[in-house]
Amino acid sequence: MAKSISKKIQKHLSQSLADYFDPDAFFILGVSGGLDSMALLYLFHLLEREALVVHINYGKRGKQADKDQELVEQLAFQWGFECCSIRLNPKEAEGENFQNWARKQRYQFFRDLKSDSGAEAIVTAHHQDDQVETILQKLFRGSGPAAWQGMREWDGKLFRPLLNFDKEDILAFCEAEAIPYRTDESNQSSDYARNFIRNEFAQQMDSLLPGWKQNILNLPEQGKLFEASITEITEQVTNNNSINLKKYAQLPQILKPAVLKTLLDQFGLEGVYSKGQLEALTELEFLQPGKSMKVGDLVLTRERGGIHLQKNESIDEISQKISKKIAHEGYSLNGITLKKTKKPSGKAALKLDASKLSWPLTLRSWSDGDALQPLGMAGHQKVSDHLTNRKIPSHFKEKALVLCGSDSTIYAILYPVPATNNEQGAISELAKCESTSTTFLTINFS
Repeated sequence: MAKSISKKIQKHLSQSLADYFDPDAFFILGVSGGLDSMALLYLFHLLEREALVVHINYGKRGKQADKDQELVEQLAFQWGFECCSIRLNPKEAEGENFQNWARKQRYQFFRDLKSDSGAEAIVTAHHQDDQVETILQKLFRGSGPAAWQGMREWDGKLFRPLLNFDKEDILAFCEAEAIPYRTDESNQSSDYARNFIRNEFAQQMDSLLPGWKQNILNLPEQGKLFEASITEITEQVTNNNSINLKKYAQLPQILKPAVLKTLLDQFGLEGVYSKGQLEALTELEFLQPGKSMKVGDLVLTRERGGIHLQKNESIDEISQKISKKIAHEGYSLNGITLKKTKKPSGKAALKLDASKLSWPLTLRSWSDGDALQPLGMAGHQKVSDHLTNRKIPSHFKEKALVLCGSDSTIYAILYPVPATNNEQGAISELAKCESTSTTFLTINFS
């Protein structure tokens, strides 16, 4: 039996490595000195795979922790691995949950070493019992079906080749191969959630509901089915980073939070938003046109017939001085070209009478309160209102520019995208060309 499980584990790791990595791939191998990680270290030795062994000494167990480190270092050297041991100061975790702190520290070191060494993956010894505990904790914390998938063998960062084997399998492997390991007695304490599940809850469930673990391990498949279904529905109500409000409104209310969660996660916001924020977002369909809601750095803006989603990337303020000389030579910025000429160009998108302008000019981002006298109008109009009237999408408005004179008079508005009538900007009545005009400022867009 022991030899059988030994061959099975070796065969599985060999196949998994072949499925995911090149033969010469290099790994970061986390080894604590316990049963699971020592089995993993020996497996990498048997398969002659290259790895940097990393051991974290948390300084919580005095001489016992030092003996863990000594075992890892000795066997890593004996089996031909380079080993890096890192000693932490547990006092730095004061005021925090120690296990959470330790985990953050551990994986930060792993990531740093992976980056420095050019390793393909961080390898951990998570096994089937860990998977059960992970899914249970998510269930107890109220996580939805999408989270039931638990840990993956390879998620692009962490490689967990022992996930298909339980603690008894790994123990049998260590006994069959005479692999030494250390036992951390602090794991027997039920002070932490995972230890409680392992030491008390699981034992009671084994006696009361035999087979319960396998039922838990079946949940990831249901989670995958749920995720695939919600992803399909999400694709049906979205297009080009926009939510089709008509289709979204027709969804059953119970599905809307799941669709929004999928969208937020696709924008890299997983873990950023709260349950309350997600519930508030279900009211998106009732937003007034031009109004926005924000989650993290994502802005959701109500447009005509839909909700536009865009990362809130800070837009650099533009303020460029343009003298007559520069304009005569030709000035370009972000696809906009201004040129002062004595001959009018029929191809110009915008054309102003250069003699009516107060030089030097300034091309800048518009601000609240900016206003111009639109062509053909006697009064002034706010730039914000003008952009709204021209139906410039809300998420583009802040990218519009204004062309001003030295006296701050606004002579033109340059749109970031064409308006509904395909115009690319508007000029002021104060700068319009007439039959008597002799010099011109033309503006074109590429």
